[in-house]
Amino acid sequence: MVLVERVRGFQSIIGLTPVLEELHSSLIKHFSHEQFPGGMYECMGAYGSRYHDELKVLIRDHCIILSAVRGLLEHTRIAEQPDEPALLAEVAEVLAHLHDHERREHALADKLMAQTE
Repeated sequence: MVLVERVRGFQSIIGLTPVLEELHSSLIKHFSHEQFPGGMYECMGAYGSRYHDELKVLIRDHCIILSAVRGLLEHTRIAEQPDEPALLAEVAEVLAHLHDHERREHALADKLMAQTE
């Protein structure tokens, strides 16, 4: 989330590309640890099939977010000054989606943890 805040702090596209590259790489690692065998999602899925739809949405989010960050990265590489406001708005939208995803993920984890108490 520190890296997300760094991206959020950009008021210009100047210097944004390497930070988006770092974010993209970080998200790949983060999401893979959650999704791969033995990861958090497998543990969550063990709580029963009634949570599988929520997990499917979270997994779909991973694909959407990674694709969006990759798209932003490519756009910043070719962007020109007039593109800057639209590109920064797109960055804010992707970061909002990521924040919402993390919020829903934590809510599900909290719900499952409360179930075990």
